[in-house]
Amino acid sequence: MSPSDPHDAMKAFEAKATSLIAATRSLDIPRILLLRRLTLADEESRKWASEKQLNVVFSVVLAKAAERLGLPVLKALREQGLTALLPNDTTGRAEDLRVLSEVVTQLLGPPEMSEAEAVRSAFRALIARDFAPSPERIARTQTPLREPPPLFAAQLGPATERRVARVLAVPVTGEPDPASVPDFDFGALFDETLCTYAQKTLSMFRIAGPSHGVRLPFLLAPEFGQAYREVLQRFVLPQMRATRHIQTLAQSTNWAEAGPGRLTEIIQGSEVNNPILHNWDSRWASFRAGKSAKGRKTTLKPNDNPWPLLREEATRCNFLPPGEDDLVLLKDVIRFEADAMAKCWRELGQLYTQEFVPSGRPDQGREGSLRDGIIKWVAKLPDHVGEHLAIKAMFEFERIDAAWLRKLLVSFGRTDSERRRVVPYLTDFLAQL
Repeated sequence: MSPSDPHDAMKAFEAKATSLIAATRSLDIPRILLLRRLTLADEESRKWASEKQLNVVFSVVLAKAAERLGLPVLKALREQGLTALLPNDTTGRAEDLRVLSEVVTQLLGPPEMSEAEAVRSAFRALIARDFAPSPERIARTQTPLREPPPLFAAQLGPATERRVARVLAVPVTGEPDPASVPDFDFGALFDETLCTYAQKTLSMFRIAGPSHGVRLPFLLAPEFGQAYREVLQRFVLPQMRATRHIQTLAQSTNWAEAGPGRLTEIIQGSEVNNPILHNWDSRWASFRAGKSAKGRKTTLKPNDNPWPLLREEATRCNFLPPGEDDLVLLKDVIRFEADAMAKCWRELGQLYTQEFVPSGRPDQGREGSLRDGIIKWVAKLPDHVGEHLAIKAMFEFERIDAAWLRKLLVSFGRTDSERRRVVPYLTDFLAQL
């Protein structure tokens, strides 16, 4: 195959890929995985397709075979570790499991409760932590019970329940003195729960492959997740825990029993009377510089200025740094629904496969179906989420390039100002290419 004739090369690849897909329709998943190993190791196969192209073809083949099993059966097999679908020999078993897991995730979505499992793991680590012995107990006069401020009373339960809990906490003769039991580290639980919750959302934006030297929007950069976590740990969470509302929340519940699940419920709860979201928003708002009487921007205090850290990481890792104009997007990370984003990405992946790499004529997607799918999800998801996933498609889908994205951009308005109003991040990204 002559590299000087890309049109003939593409036709040869499509013919070979179609033949391969047709030949594997009757094979089960273990045999397909064995065939994948042999094909990737075969020098003749590399003459008509690159490794990346072969991986795309076998992803389609495996997806078709998995669909034939049925989603309920596939879900049950995933709960058992997918071992029943792997070849019997141990050679390359880890790679087979990785490839198969990616295909199953595209069909079923991420495993349920993955976020809760991660938080529970951190919770168990906190329980196992060694605490310093408590100091000798000093008798103090019991102070009257103070009611929490009315704004957040709904989060803490009825006052009667709290009084009963206080009475039940008094030790009975023969029971261990509560003063001998170490205090639970609510601060560590609070920080780890919010960081883990935010990281799950950021993982849906993050590209998996190389950026090829392109400066990515910060949400798509693999390194941004760690930078965001550092901002939370240094500039957001400690200051939130120091507020009266979060301190009241810390004292209102037995967190050793409630665990991170209760914090997650509050995060996902109503915006009204929500102590976590209220203080979260207030903390992010403090990162915006005000204006003096003369109209000049005031200088932020060091503890209220995460921007130098973010600019430094952006320069080091080659992504576009966030600024004050991105504050709404940065604080709304905790409000985006990772499950809805995963559903969107699965659908876009299916539309791309049907339109650009179909397994046969019956599976051929309508021209423009991927574009229409992106337009639908841009309107359906919160502001700026869909356009970031459209940019991600350029790095995850082989046939999507800057020219294709520019054609997509035209669909969002007749003029540049109209398009910028709907998809500002997509507009700026294409302008810098």
